[in-house]
Amino acid sequence: MSEDPTRFHVRYSDSPKAGRLALVTLDNGADYRKPTTFDDAALGDLERALDEIEKQDARGVLFTGKPFIFAVGADLDRFAGADAAFARRAGRRGHQAFGRVRALSIPTLAAINGACMGGGLELALHCQRRTLAKSAAPIAFPEVFLSILPAWGGTQLAPRVIGPARALEVIVHNALNQNRTLRASEAFARGLADWLVEPVDFLERSLQILEALAAGEAPAPDPRPDEATSRESLDEALERARAFAEARVHGATRAPTLAIDLIEFASRDGDLAEGLEREEEALAELLPARQAQASVYAFHLVQQRVRRQPWRPEAPARPVQKVAVVGAGLMGAQLGALFLQRLEVPLVMKDIADDVLKRARGHIEAALDERVARGRMREGKASFLKSLVTYTTDDAPLAGADFAIEAVLERLDVKRAVFAALEKRVSAECLFATNTSSLSVSAMAEGLEHPERVVGFHFFNPVKVLPLVEVARGTRTDDATLSTALELAKRIGKSAVPCRDATAFVVNRLLMRFMGVCIEAADAGTEFRDVDAATLALGLPMGPFPLLSLVGPRIAHHTAQTLHEAFPERFPESANLARLAESGLPGVYDEKGQTADAVRALWEIRKPAQPVEAEALRQWALRAVAEEARLLLDDGVVADARDIDTCMILGAGWPFFNGGICKHLDQIGMSEQLFGAPLVGTRDAAEAAPAR
Repeated sequence: MSEDPTRFHVRYSDSPKAGRLALVTLDNGADYRKPTTFDDAALGDLERALDEIEKQDARGVLFTGKPFIFAVGADLDRFAGADAAFARRAGRRGHQAFGRVRALSIPTLAAINGACMGGGLELALHCQRRTLAKSAAPIAFPEVFLSILPAWGGTQLAPRVIGPARALEVIVHNALNQNRTLRASEAFARGLADWLVEPVDFLERSLQILEALAAGEAPAPDPRPDEATSRESLDEALERARAFAEARVHGATRAPTLAIDLIEFASRDGDLAEGLEREEEALAELLPARQAQASVYAFHLVQQRVRRQPWRPEAPARPVQKVAVVGAGLMGAQLGALFLQRLEVPLVMKDIADDVLKRARGHIEAALDERVARGRMREGKASFLKSLVTYTTDDAPLAGADFAIEAVLERLDVKRAVFAALEKRVSAECLFATNTSSLSVSAMAEGLEHPERVVGFHFFNPVKVLPLVEVARGTRTDDATLSTALELAKRIGKSAVPCRDATAFVVNRLLMRFMGVCIEAADAGTEFRDVDAATLALGLPMGPFPLLSLVGPRIAHHTAQTLHEAFPERFPESANLARLAESGLPGVYDEKGQTADAVRALWEIRKPAQPVEAEALRQWALRAVAEEARLLLDDGVVADARDIDTCMILGAGWPFFNGGICKHLDQIGMSEQLFGAPLVGTRDAAEAAPAR
């Protein structure tokens, strides 16, 4: 049984105009931090509530949730180890319980007061009408992101309620677009609700609408914005969805294909009962598959484990009431914008160049203005936050900072000089963080009076999008510093994974090992596009050479050189990558997506050319990454393979349906083949390990 089982609490309101109305509240007894989910017991309680309502001869039913939460769908913990029979039963059970709501002969209204996802949104679609609080969020069908699909009526009802194009958008496109969720206004515009209501009197207004429906009246739905109606034909929408799915997952999971097929069936007037049976069969195929099982594992990592911070020291975190960012270039400006918006404390942006500071100010203030324009911040607050920032070329304003992070040139001498200058201006309690991607945190702390306060705090670009921060502990970093860094990461909305100070930490070390194989294949004569295609078949978000363009050849080469110096036997030098970096070219492809002539001219293929076949290349790359992951564990860079997977999912965008990299290697049998045991053990070593 769930620790906090979901119950459907029924109370009644007697209306002189409409008669007895039933108000049903979904509640698991916990606060908003534990969202309401459905399991078999919850579905049984729904049927119990419906039995009671029918005996009371109610004239209408309103479903709503506890504060801030409507419902977020099935309890994913129940999906681990599921077989086809379990999946089929789970689909049928949901159809049975929700079908009873749909079959009621009296008006039913879903009053969506807060977060509404997956099965929660399906329950709402089984109701005849829906109200939506303007504050309600997030709203989404995340199932395809998890390599399953909405299987309690979502694929069949969504096309009937909002139309095929919108159904494809909210079920397939959004799920594959980094699991995008909708705000209330967006969900309303797409037809997922009939009325958009102010939160202050949401329940009262929803009850009034139900009363009118029960009295035989037909209150007019709120008008929708013009953009709510899609003008795509069904065939166009289906073609676009299939192309989008192929571009995102490259056939590595069947979930989007099956979801699109089911939406098409409903959109072409397929029989509803048959469509629901097809949902059950699709779930029976998908849920036991390795992709969905990896997704359940990944969901636990990024939604529960990393937030719990099992490796956090007992030392209390120090307060951070003033932040300094030294180095106001592209990365520094992004960091400044993030700290200002999340912490709302005084911020000092320090650089040696006025023009750099001017651009940083433009970036930070534009980010605030964008929030105002999108209705996410009041103009007065944005103006206040702007007033908290000091842009300076002088060291004096740094005084009083509790947290100082450098984002300067990736050179050890430069970073040491920054910290030495900082130490003269700030207190001994101020935490010194470095955003280095590959240099030694311990070496940066050498020569400081208080090296124990230096920590790696490595963000990923773009800072606004990627949620990971690698928190690297140097040899002298103390527990208070590490605890403060982990707490600060949480406060700024990032997911922190601690690691030992080691060359390139976790993500870049694994990515460069993977990239190294791909570059070697190109050196041997494999076409760049063939290398990309071979690796994309793993379901990766992009191939190695588009990634090279995103990172920049100069940065990639610098990281590769650093790793070569540390581990020459595993990270060989590439003369071709060096020439590409020196050339100033942005990558191997031109603006038309073809291999640039200049790249072909400088890229020297070994003689005789020996192009690598796709499957051989995949196996080669996976074996290399497996070896590096094993070494990260053996060398104590991270406490557990779950840390590696968390880093790869959140920092490199590796898909949920692979579970990162270690889980994938375990599932395909490579870990057992290479090491005689899986990388992800049954026991989470981080739970018992001291903070690193």
